[in-house]
Amino acid sequence: MSNTLTWAESIRAEAVVREPYDFPSALVHEADIAAVAAVALLDDGHAGHSYNLTGPEPLTPSERIAILSRAIGRDIAFLPITHEQAIDRLTATGVSRADAEYVVGWYAAPDEASTTVDDTVTRVTGRPARTFAQWADEHADRF
Repeated sequence: MSNTLTWAESIRAEAVVREPYDFPSALVHEADIAAVAAVALLDDGHAGHSYNLTGPEPLTPSERIAILSRAIGRDIAFLPITHEQAIDRLTATGVSRADAEYVVGWYAAPDEASTTVDDTVTRVTGRPARTFAQWADEHADRF
């Protein structure tokens, strides 16, 4: 979910998010990642295990924008950009072309694991994964 902060500047300046694709992803809250890591490091029984972490719901960028709009009390527009524009945006920040193509390609053709909700956060921590709406409320002041 914290990658959503890459939208902050354009939301503050123009109330716009530009993305090439509108496919869902089951984003995970950074505090849930930390909570699972803490349990895995401090409690017995986690050695040798790997965990797939997701949030509780797959959301498209458009759906995340609608949730953010409610959290900040301001409309935010979604403007599609091309695949190449997304690559150029990343390379302009210093990301290599190969890495930019990989990242944008991942969003162009998400695998099943990125859209499938997994209950790992609940199983490991004993509490449900945080929602994107919770994340948006916690970070609204940054937008």
